[in-house]
Parts: sequence; structure tokens; C-alpha cells
Amino acid sequence: MSWFRALRKAARSGLSVQRTRLEPLLALRGAAGLAITVWVSMWALGPEAAVSSAFGAFQAAIATFQRSWRPRPELALASGTSLAVSTFLGYLTISHLALFVALLVLWTFAAGLTWAAGPTAGLIASSNVAMMLVTVTLPTSVAQAAGHAAMMIFGGLVQAALIVLVPVRRWGRHRDALADALAAEADYARRLRHDPVAPFDPCPDGGPRSGRRDPRQARRRPAELHGARGLAERIRPVLASLADPAVGVPEEGRARDLVRELLGAAATILDAAAGAIRRGDPVELPPAAVAAFSTPATGAVLTGPAHRAASRLGRLLGDVVETASGGGAGRLQQVSTLKGGGGTGQRPPVATSESGRGTGQRPPVATPEASAGPPSSPKTLLPPPSPH
Repeated sequence: MSWFRALRKAARSGLSVQRTRLEPLLALRGAAGLAITVWVSMWALGPEAAVSSAFGAFQAAIATFQRSWRPRPELALASGTSLAVSTFLGYLTISHLALFVALLVLWTFAAGLTWAAGPTAGLIASSNVAMMLVTVTLPTSVAQAAGHAAMMIFGGLVQAALIVLVPVRRWGRHRDALADALAAEADYARRLRHDPVAPFDPCPDGGPRSGRRDPRQARRRPAELHGARGLAERIRPVLASLADPAVGVPEEGRARDLVRELLGAAATILDAAAGAIRRGDPVELPPAAVAAFSTPATGAVLTGPAHRAASRLGRLLGDVVETASGGGAGRLQQVSTLKGGGGTGQRPPVATSESGRGTGQRPPVATPEASAGPPSSPKTLLPPPSPH
């Protein structure tokens, strides 16, 4: 995209009016945190400190208006702390013009870089630079600057405490629709254990579509909800192909017992993900379900289409856990292991052949012995149990 097109697109988006659903409880919670911070700082340090603390509490409240369904109190705390550090360093260097300009340039450059981490982090960093130009003029000594910085941190603490104590359930209807769809897939997996050709009830699966029917809400939905409907719909045919005796797994025998175990484990994981999405909590992966997918005998018992369906199911469950968990360094590491990338977050490489290149044909299917190798080992289908 050229600079002219990018500027034109930015101008159009800035001048357009988007009607959004009001969230009065979220606004009242932020206003209450701002009022508490201003009252305490006014009583403790005076009106100048109250102004500084108001900036800290205001920016911490802005951080809560993010496109996510999960409460993030650490964002409010980080927002107030970053403004406090900026104000204190700015006051120390404001008497030397060259140092203050250098700090301002460094802070502005860092604020531009933080936009790569996301709009919330970019907004916090950019507002730090703007507010610092005002807050550095309020204190008259180093001690007062330290006191103002402490009150800014206090404002972030107040907003973080309100996020924990007064939770506001955002995107509730959309989360319930997605959770209902995953729960329907879990129920379908359990029915397939007893009836390999059981039909699927399509009514519960229509929830994610009806839950995001408003086009304006579809444009503003959180990243966790983007594409989750299609993920829930892709799991169903994989479950059916894994359980269908016509695919290659006989109705009785060791392979059928393993398929029943995998279907039960998939149902348990889907239920755990549905509950996490509905409540906004971290995903608790049951150890028994993880053990079912990590057994070394999977590659030796299941061959051909059944083995490919089991591998595909493991990758889809990895996407479900990633959607329900919503980030975190430890969780993302588990998701990368779950998808079979050996801790890199990449999918295992697809087998290719020199004869199949450029012909438009699918590459040959790997043998069971090759399927049991490290690139697509069943041990990487699911992560270890959650430490929570």
C-alpha cells in the first residue's frame, strides 16, 4: 500500500462515525477509580498531586477499554507505572534542555515501536509522551516529583483493583454463542463414542453466527473472537471422519478403543475450552485428556486416514486452546507444542516428493513408520497439563 493510499484510508477512518454499543458499567468503573484517586491524592499531597494522579488514573482507565473479553488488571498497573516513570525522569531532565529533548525523542521513538505490540500498548505509550509534557511542570522539587509519581502508580493500582473487584462481562452474548458451539462439538464427540455414525444437531452450531450478526460488532470484535466460528465448524467433520468405520478403523478392536479414548479426550478438552471462554478464566487442561493424546501407541495403532484425522484433530484442539487462553508466555509455549511445531509455534512440515512437484497432485501419504517420527509425533498433539 502506497503512502497516499494509507493516508487516505486513515483520513476516511478518522472522519467516519461508527455507532457502537454503549458500556455504561465500564465507564462508571473507570470514573469511580478516577474519583477515588483524586480524593486520596488531594487529601494527602494537595491539588498539584491530585492533577498528576488524575492523569495516571485516567490513562489506566483507558487501558481497560480494550477489545478483549478478559480482565487485564496488569494493563492498568503498567499504564500508571509507565506514566510515573516518564514524569519523574522528565522532571529530572527538564532543567537541561538538551537532556529533556533527548528523553522526549527517545520516549517518542519507543512509543512508535510499541504500536507493533498492539493498539492498547501503543495508545498507552503515546499518551505517556503527551501527558509527560504537562505533568513535569507540576512538581517543584525532586521530592514532590517522587510523590506525584507515587500517586500515579496509586491511580493505576486503584483501577487494577476495581477491575478485579468489579468485573464487567464484555461481549457476553458472543462468548456464550462460541461456548455453546464448542459444547455442542463436545457432546457430538461423546455420542460418536457409542454411535460412530451419529448425526450432528446443527441448531446449537448456529449460535456463533447469530451471536455476531451485527456488522458493526463484527468490525469491532476482539481478536479472540475473530475466526473462532469457523474453527468450531471445522472440528465436526474431523470428529466424524475419525469415528466413521468406513474411513479405516474397524468397529471393534484396539484401534476402535483408541478412537473412543481420543473422542472422549477431545470432548473433555472442548468442554474445558468452552467453560474458559464463558467465564473468562485460563484453560484448565485435564491431565487424563492430555495423556490420551500423548500415548506413544497412537502412531502404531492408527494408520492412514485415521492417523491423519487424529493429527488434524490435535492441531484444531491446539487452535481452540489458543483461542480460549488468549495469550501469556507459558500458554503460548504450550500452544506451540500442541500444534506440533516442537516449541516454535509452526506446523510440522508436509512430506513432498520430486515427482509430485509442479503437477498439481497431492504429495504421497507418509507410512505409519514415518508418521511415528519426530515431525508429526502424537506426543506433540497436546501440551502438558496447565500449571494452574
